[in-house]
Amino acid sequence: MVTEVVEYPGNSWKGEQLQEALKSKDVLLKMGAIRVLQEKPKDEYVASLIDALNDSDRLIRINAAITLGKAKNPLAVPALVYHAVADSDKDVRQYSSWAYRQMDYAKASPYLVKVLLESDNGDAVRFAANEIRQKNDVKAIDALTQRFQSIGMYTGYDLDMPAINGLYEIGYATVEPLVKCLDNDDTRVQANAAYALGKIGDERAIQPLINHLAKADMEMRSRISDALIKTGRVSIPALVRLLDNKDSELKWIAAYSLAQIGPEAEAALLKTLKMRGPQASEEIIYALGIAGRKDSFSPLYDIYISTPDDSVKAWSAIALANITASSYNTIQDRASAGKFLDELGDQLKPHMLLSYETLYSLGKIYIERAMTTDVAVFKTNVGTGVKCFDLSIIERDNAASRAFRLFYGSYLKLMTSKSSEIMNYIERDILDMKKEAERSSNKKEIVFLMDKLLKVLQGAYEDRGFDFIGNFRGYMDYCKQMEPFLDDFYQAEEPKKPASKEQPTLHADIGMIQDKIDALIRSFQQRNDTESVAFAYRLSTEVARLDTGIYDDYRVVESCLKSLASRMKLSNEEKSDLFFKIIMISKNGISQIQLVLDRMLKDANVAPPVLKAEITDITEETNNPSNLEYLTMAIIIIIVVAIIVLALNKFDIVPLPFKLPISWLNPSLTDALIGTGVL
Repeated sequence: MVTEVVEYPGNSWKGEQLQEALKSKDVLLKMGAIRVLQEKPKDEYVASLIDALNDSDRLIRINAAITLGKAKNPLAVPALVYHAVADSDKDVRQYSSWAYRQMDYAKASPYLVKVLLESDNGDAVRFAANEIRQKNDVKAIDALTQRFQSIGMYTGYDLDMPAINGLYEIGYATVEPLVKCLDNDDTRVQANAAYALGKIGDERAIQPLINHLAKADMEMRSRISDALIKTGRVSIPALVRLLDNKDSELKWIAAYSLAQIGPEAEAALLKTLKMRGPQASEEIIYALGIAGRKDSFSPLYDIYISTPDDSVKAWSAIALANITASSYNTIQDRASAGKFLDELGDQLKPHMLLSYETLYSLGKIYIERAMTTDVAVFKTNVGTGVKCFDLSIIERDNAASRAFRLFYGSYLKLMTSKSSEIMNYIERDILDMKKEAERSSNKKEIVFLMDKLLKVLQGAYEDRGFDFIGNFRGYMDYCKQMEPFLDDFYQAEEPKKPASKEQPTLHADIGMIQDKIDALIRSFQQRNDTESVAFAYRLSTEVARLDTGIYDDYRVVESCLKSLASRMKLSNEEKSDLFFKIIMISKNGISQIQLVLDRMLKDANVAPPVLKAEITDITEETNNPSNLEYLTMAIIIIIVVAIIVLALNKFDIVPLPFKLPISWLNPSLTDALIGTGVL
């Protein structure tokens, strides 16, 4: 028996032999090929050596790393960086790191940028960022910011998140280049730079961002505000100074930013409010309403009860409502808080700039205040609480508000009415909510507590002497026990698709909106306003997405309309009114978009378009036959068919199962009738 001798790689091996050996599953064969290349590394084998870094054998990986280090080919940088931080073997990590260090950094730099942009390994990204930062690699940073350049007509504010994340990982070394990007004429460069600066959060960027506000358009101002909010506490002093700016829009941007920063801004806002004295401005009151807590209640309440200005009083009421909702139990002046809540009930109305969470919290506070022996006070507080839950649903549909509106509302109805039908309505509504609860993972708990509450309501209906005030505590406890389960119930809700009967109406509305956008586009094209045309096309794209009936995110629509409005030649008062209408789109939806577009067409002196949707409706009405026409057509068809059948029967082609009472097909009967003079 002849034993086959295996030849292992040597210095005489060239080209294809070495490539085949590097791809071999034989560990010794592959190791031999790598050792040969360690003596004389060549670029043509780099790809195969990179593949060898993923071999299951640790010695293969170690020797592949050593060989790549000797080859010094920058193509290996991404793979070496990955294995330097993520390989399971300590020695492989060390040799991969050593191999990377053998590279010429100038040649490796573009591949480090590639790691930042493409790697999904966080440690590899941080390794590459640290290298760029330590070398103060301006070219690498510039390569990342170059990606911010607009790449199409509709990408004016689109974010390049891989590049932004890469710059964020590099950190402080990118701040100055990003600040310079704010002066770029390309809005996409500005938007990406602002986002990146906000994410990095370096205070050196704060004043340049604020300085850029004055010349920025509405959309860019929003992006800068977001960046300042992300920067957080260190941006507070600069934003407070901006509150003294003569430009009212800039003051409101400062106020909004401070409000979103949150409680950290409360002290600075209170100090500014005190310095203003009786000249307290609405924007500071607004900001304190969002950022403020218990310490802000008394100063704002003093303004609320003393100001003669209706607008200031209205903003004070909104601010106090927010603070009361978040800090009611910690407010020291409970008497003033109680007086304010007594007055607030009558002022509450839809869309008064209170969030659904605030209204929900206020509803629970009013329910707690109902724990009294005074019947009138009880009814007033429960009624106001139900009103708050109702308004919360208007702001955003949520299961907790729907449940509490139903159960507390039903309790109050039974207290004030003994209609024979009222219990049927209540039981039906609770049954409907039980069906909705089937989507929740906590459905057993929810249904159990609903049954408890229903039993109380049924007892109240049957017992004419039921003590509503005395039993309210126990009833309220059941509702409180249900609350934590309703959070899951809300999250389980699926996007609501429009009913089939609603879809045609939605489609028609979208069609009319697209007609109006087309009219605006033609107007912009006539004026050679290419930027407005781009925004209008982007708007058209977003509106088309709304046509599905599922997508209901209006933020991009609002952004496009704001950008168009900011470019229109309008007075400050007209522009402010238009911006307010745009803000209301998120509240009122499709109908509000139509209202805004009608206003834009009017302000641009563009004649209202002949809407395609209307033409379609008229055409359909013209083409659709009436019921009488349908009946006439049916009778004609029946007569024609009858004549054909009778003719075929005459010639004995089609037999009939009966004889006609009078017919040329039945001569005897015809003769008889003629003979008697009937015919």
